[in-house]
Amino acid sequence: MTRRDLTHITFVLDRSGSMTSIKAATIESFNAFLNSQKSLPGCATMTLVQFDYAYELLANMQPLDAIPELDIETFIPRGSTALLDAMGRAIAETGEALSKLPEADRPGTVIFVTLTDGEENSSLQFDMATINQQISHQRSVYQWQFVFLAANQDAIATAANLGIGAGQALRFASDPEKVAATFDIMNAQMQKVRAAKMADDDEADPLLSEIEFTDAMRILADE
Repeated sequence: MTRRDLTHITFVLDRSGSMTSIKAATIESFNAFLNSQKSLPGCATMTLVQFDYAYELLANMQPLDAIPELDIETFIPRGSTALLDAMGRAIAETGEALSKLPEADRPGTVIFVTLTDGEENSSLQFDMATINQQISHQRSVYQWQFVFLAANQDAIATAANLGIGAGQALRFASDPEKVAATFDIMNAQMQKVRAAKMADDDEADPLLSEIEFTDAMRILADE
């Protein structure tokens, strides 16, 4: 049986050139999210990836307390947006790492978050159909939760093509205030899920154990 008290978060963060205008807000908001998650009861690990045309693994299956904050030297927007390559590789590598753990050490909850402010434009290794297959497999077989946070596009439509449900897709406006709101929403949703997953089986509310964005949250992030 997997560990009910352990959550793994894979966070795939866009650092392409278009993120320049919200660089400071992204750094500040990610760090606030990270520190809030560190303070919660239970245990959590994180794989942190940032990408443009290249893929950079900043942390791999590390305890949250070991994850460093982002700063202006580690988060430098540049280049194009190889979104599918980043997602595909991160899904594969996270799955492989988890498969090597004894079942008793595997997290009871896996949440895979992608944040991007632009559409795919430079992937070479993965296409949309392959990502959809990967996500569908991890959702159906291992109950991973996938979250898609996106600006400058129809986040729900893109998420649907990726195999992610509308309730787990959130469009945000590409400005500092809305970036902060988006991370706050994500943080609150993850707090809710982690608390629900730690509850006894008889007390657990299935409606609280899944990330689900409401219309009110969408207004906060995008209007």
